[in-house]
Amino acid sequence: MKYNRVGLLVGAFFFSAVIQAEESKNVNSSLSSVREQIQQKQQAIQVQKKDLASLQQQLKADEEAIAAANQKLQNSQSQLDKVRSKLQRLEAQRAKLEAQSRQQERLLAEQFDEAYRMGQHDYLKLLLNQQDPAAVDRTMAYYGYMNQARLKVLKRLDATKAELLENKQETSTSSQELRALIDGQKQDQLTLQQTQQQREKTAQNINESLQSDQQQLTKLQLAEKAMLQKIEEQRKRLEAERARKKKEALALARAKAKKEGKSQAAAERKAAAKLAETDLKGLGKSGRMSWPVRGTVIRKFGETRTGEVAWKGILIKAGQGAPVKAAGSGDVVFADWLDGFGNVLVIDHGRGYLSLYGNNQSLSKQVGQHVNSGEVIASAGNSGNTGATGVYFEIRRAGKPVNPVLLLGR
Repeated sequence: MKYNRVGLLVGAFFFSAVIQAEESKNVNSSLSSVREQIQQKQQAIQVQKKDLASLQQQLKADEEAIAAANQKLQNSQSQLDKVRSKLQRLEAQRAKLEAQSRQQERLLAEQFDEAYRMGQHDYLKLLLNQQDPAAVDRTMAYYGYMNQARLKVLKRLDATKAELLENKQETSTSSQELRALIDGQKQDQLTLQQTQQQREKTAQNINESLQSDQQQLTKLQLAEKAMLQKIEEQRKRLEAERARKKKEALALARAKAKKEGKSQAAAERKAAAKLAETDLKGLGKSGRMSWPVRGTVIRKFGETRTGEVAWKGILIKAGQGAPVKAAGSGDVVFADWLDGFGNVLVIDHGRGYLSLYGNNQSLSKQVGQHVNSGEVIASAGNSGNTGATGVYFEIRRAGKPVNPVLLLGR
């Protein structure tokens, strides 16, 4: 506003000088020429606005595609981790089964070796030479036991071999699934890279289309006005909803007290106190908010953004996809793509305080949801075409931007 007042004063001064220096007919001629130039410029701007609108739609589509590709990449990584964990479990099971198989084969070999050393002839000789029937019975029982033991070992060995075969087949299937996931992830990464390159190209075209500071100023002002209007509508809707619920709760408390023969006034006070706990409390007792993301502040509050446009918040540098957290508790009153701000989320903290998070890669919350301080609400990006990856952060008090650094904790 300061720049606008200065511009108006300078313009008034210049215009007065022209009137004093020129004859009336020359002034009229100059005004006619200026008006003609303004009309030509307005026509050129209208054409440019149409081109710009088309580019902005493409930019929005590109940003949505990047968010979708990024989400798909995260999902495939989760599946990849699960399959790798399963393969590790199968590998451990295979090692255990192979050790078990070797032990069973060794035991079986020992039993066959003992049977071979004793031999069938020794067995018949023992039976023929035994005079004592009891001794014969004991000998037959011993050899029967040995045969049963060998059969049991053979059965356990067969079962182990079957488990090993099943393990091998499951491992093969999981390995194929892993390779398919890795190939799919590579393709997703390629898609994401290509989409980001397309986004950069579109963003470059948009920047080239912004040939004047005044046009960008108008664009940002209109975008901000539209956003604030939506925020106010949503804030009033949520406020009305809370008032309705409060009225219903108080009425219910009075009715319950009346039915139970208790004091209606006391019941109403108790219910009101309980409801007050859920009210939005602004910055709370500390009077501070927490940083939405840790990083370097590369654009400060009040710095010139372009022409007469100043930064109304701060731009915090952060890695692509870094988690963005709520600076305080409150209700989400805006969550959408906004021209000049990218993917934006706004939280109403109550008592006139709003916090805005722009330039995000993707948003995790929706309008109407309640969030707690420190809860992840978005992921950092460069959707606002700010020229840097990170988070654009604003705090507004009674609708007016304030320096966020003054209200953020250390």
